[in-house]
Amino acid sequence: MKIEPPNKKDVRWIAERLVHADDLVYSALGKHLEGQLSDLALLQQVIDRNLVEREATYSLQALGLAFGKVFVNANENYDWWMVEDEYGRDPAIRYGETSIRVFPQTMISKRVEDQIEVNVRALYDGLLEQLDQIRREIDEDA
Repeated sequence: MKIEPPNKKDVRWIAERLVHADDLVYSALGKHLEGQLSDLALLQQVIDRNLVEREATYSLQALGLAFGKVFVNANENYDWWMVEDEYGRDPAIRYGETSIRVFPQTMISKRVEDQIEVNVRALYDGLLEQLDQIRREIDEDA
């Protein structure tokens, strides 16, 4: 497995999906995503209105990346990294130079595809709580 900062191609790839997520939200709600906590409610509205079909993986993953952008913008020391393994190359959020990584791209899509109710704010808060707990455990062991 290789973990590295996004290169220009990766940044463009992520940006295209973030633009797609913004287009989805704007066409549905007339509002743009800003990468702030307020975006969580907009993402929730798009999901609640079933504006993206379960099979629309690209769009659902774009919403997941928008969710990730909010997380990175709101939480210090988290940033985008690329993880490459035998399955491909995917964006991940990584805490500092640690092994703590999450993959927001699929956090929404997997739940929608599996017909699990998505509560975007609870997903965000739960992720933050889990990562804080892991960080505390690492700090205690250090």
